Amino acid sequence: MKFSLITKPRHYEPRGYRMSNDKTDRRIAHYQFGKPEEVLRLENDQPRSSLGRDSVRVRLTRSMIHPADLQLVAAHYSPTVDAVPEGRVPGMEGVGVVEEAAPGALDGTGIEVGDRVAFLAESTWQSSLVLPAGSLVAIPDDITDDVASQMLLNTITARLVLRVAQRTLGTRPSRIVLTAASSSVGKLISVLALREGIPLIRLVRSEASAARLAALLEGGDIIATETEGWQDAVRSAAEGDIPLVIDGVGGEMVTESGWLLNQGGALISFGLLGKGSSDLTMYLPKSLTLRGASIGTWQTDTDPDDQARDLEVAVEIARSTPQVFEGSTVFELSDIRNAIDAVTAPTKQGNVLLSI
Repeated sequence: MKFSLITKPRHYEPRGYRMSNDKTDRRIAHYQFGKPEEVLRLENDQPRSSLGRDSVRVRLTRSMIHPADLQLVAAHYSPTVDAVPEGRVPGMEGVGVVEEAAPGALDGTGIEVGDRVAFLAESTWQSSLVLPAGSLVAIPDDITDDVASQMLLNTITARLVLRVAQRTLGTRPSRIVLTAASSSVGKLISVLALREGIPLIRLVRSEASAARLAALLEGGDIIATETEGWQDAVRSAAEGDIPLVIDGVGGEMVTESGWLLNQGGALISFGLLGKGSSDLTMYLPKSLTLRGASIGTWQTDTDPDDQARDLEVAVEIARSTPQVFEGSTVFELSDIRNAIDAVTAPTKQGNVLLSI
């Protein structure tokens, strides 16, 4: 499937960028699973992969560090922690410039060598990647590399979460209680829900986060969970009707949601930003549904039309609502240790990007 979209960009070279004749690459890799700050390392002079049929080489300029990237390095989602003799490169999405293409690979895509593109792929924390030409999304000129490197995965996740919620409830939700509302995915869920006219009650950790979110995205109640009696404030704002919680925190928030939800309600989980375990005591007597939604199943459980529309919406939001992507911090590959610290900092407000 080919995903070139909307606007044919002009031939473009980012500031400081030039087409490279280098035959080697740099990458961030790990050879065993563990704490990211201990196992990740920068490697230079890595041999380049050769082009295959219908493939292109993209010279990367930016890649976002998602919290899940670090969780994968730490083997949070794996029952085994075997060594990786060949090395594993983290990363799930990137932005760059098409450097070369196999004969005919770009035919019909609207993309040319020299164009900027965004893409979802494994192993994006390296200076170049060989990719299927059909996986590229053309970047319009009015979207910066910083914004483009954040727009795909989180927007797709937000749309997927809302689709899963509607399928689970069997109807359009009458109201959503959204946790982690100031997170990247949380903000995008808010944008999409508000566009659909779905009432929102947005939960954030602190009063300061509540004030920032209110200034960024108007619409719906915002409640800080650090305040005493926040659960009662949620019930009051919802007038006692809470059919759906969309949760990006996990842990104790799953427990609290069980007490808040209507009989027969649902919690859709999209992240584990919090710590601690969950007590599911109330899920059985209230016949609650707990379901996960992850980008990891997007290719297999989303039909091609919805996939194409997800990518279109990602580009459209990046153009129309760029403020949800503002506040990012950029680190060089060589500064990976500080980049990791920035991702995990309690005071983190914007996304963390790697300049490649």
